[in-house]
Amino acid sequence: MLHLRTGSSLAIKISECWRFQQLLAARSPVSTTVCTLQQQADSGEPAQANVLRKRKFKPHEPDSVAAMIKLPEQSRVVICGGGTVGASLAYHLALQGWGKDTILIEQDRVGGGNPWAASGLAGRFEPSYTELKLAEYSIDLIKSLTEQGLSTGWQPVGSLNLARTFDRMTAFHRMRSQGRAWGINCEILTPEQCQERCPLINTSDLAGGLWIPEDGVCDPHQVCLSFAEEAKRLGVQVVEQCAVLKINTAHGKVSRIETTAGDVLCDFFVNCTGFWARGVGTLSKPQVKVPLKAVEHHYLHTKPIEGLDPMTPFVRDYDGGVYFRERNGRILAGGFEREAKMLYEDGIIPLSQEERELPPDWDHFHSMLDELLHRVPMLKSSLLDRLTNSLEAFSPDCKWILGEAPEIQNYYVSAGMKTIGVSAAGGIGRALADLITKGTTYLDVHILDISRFLGLHNNSKFLRDRCKEVPGKHFEINYPFHEFKTGRNLRMSPIYPALKEAGAVFGQTMGYERPNYFDPNDKKDEFVITRFRTA
Repeated sequence: MLHLRTGSSLAIKISECWRFQQLLAARSPVSTTVCTLQQQADSGEPAQANVLRKRKFKPHEPDSVAAMIKLPEQSRVVICGGGTVGASLAYHLALQGWGKDTILIEQDRVGGGNPWAASGLAGRFEPSYTELKLAEYSIDLIKSLTEQGLSTGWQPVGSLNLARTFDRMTAFHRMRSQGRAWGINCEILTPEQCQERCPLINTSDLAGGLWIPEDGVCDPHQVCLSFAEEAKRLGVQVVEQCAVLKINTAHGKVSRIETTAGDVLCDFFVNCTGFWARGVGTLSKPQVKVPLKAVEHHYLHTKPIEGLDPMTPFVRDYDGGVYFRERNGRILAGGFEREAKMLYEDGIIPLSQEERELPPDWDHFHSMLDELLHRVPMLKSSLLDRLTNSLEAFSPDCKWILGEAPEIQNYYVSAGMKTIGVSAAGGIGRALADLITKGTTYLDVHILDISRFLGLHNNSKFLRDRCKEVPGKHFEINYPFHEFKTGRNLRMSPIYPALKEAGAVFGQTMGYERPNYFDPNDKKDEFVITRFRTA
């Protein structure tokens, strides 16, 4: 019988991984369970069944560590969440002279929510001008911190975006024109030029590519720690191993924060808790609705590859739904499936990174693995290090969530960073700091405002259905009249049946089904299904 132990020296070629997983799955349930428990025993993990239980969000209880923490009785700003965005906000508040009046509270360790396997892409090109400018500021800030001698892992490798179809190349031409108008340097490439930029790739089925030289990669964990260290240097109090229990209000405003280490009177509270943002929103009365859900996201790591260029660009194969980069002499790769797998549907997300590391799902990753092996042939002979299964939080419209909560004054939220939190952190930290200290921002961020959501968008079933679809939109072509297919028919007018009978093709606005156009001769689903050429 084949035994796979954590830390074993068994070398598996990446092209054989899925076949090996099938062999494991073909064994009897008892044998599979024994193997799983043996892996847990070898790694020192408790042998617990992964059972989802329906229960409300419950913060951590006080422990001996939290009991020794000394919090001030009052602070102007309390930031909950020591991830990259929370640390960036603390840093920017300190730059504006609010350092000694700011507390950053983290339930575990600062940067603990950043999976070590994160891609670390710092890309400038985003779907809207607002997001692009936030990302542009973030990258410039990371470069500035690097020049100051702080650890960020920054590498200006550029990004190579690949197209297989005529439609994708049309989208790239549009991106180039848009990029030039927005001040982004980018260049259309032929398949041969793509090969020159990255000799690793197979170009036999490519129509061309888009090169963005100012993109780069970094280490999100190091960036987070650098933000936190600079914030502390400028007077911010950073408190670890401390959890928020309740957000109290008075006269419609934030007034007092209860934590495992005591209470703090404050003027502003900021929810930057990433995966946990929706749960933290339930700790106040009225509750703050933060619509997002956590889904699985896999990262494939190879063992060291001899001769791999450390300046290999970050490569996105849009039509294959995959991406890869060089990291410490290895290949780090991932992708976006059309339908993601939900995680922790009860909302109880484990605190420690070890508990959040789920078993790899080779069956689910198989389609992305095929695309990676097709695009990067040398991976077929590369040795697998590991396939990690991590969490990523998505909002129902695939945009970042930012701004003052409509339910409570002076309660701010930043969440739903998707897989590119490090690209957003610097700009969002600055925007939030401006909102708190000045009441306005240096950039119009209304398209990201949390007020764009209604109560129905925070419905668990809606989020479960919609957030399965959202990750796959990352690499889709942004056709006109694009509409989501899930989470529909939430609100309909009394004349909806008559409109449908007349041939209406509906779009969704604030949950309402509204006719985008009428086409009684085209027999299709009542939702907008794009019918553009995909040559």
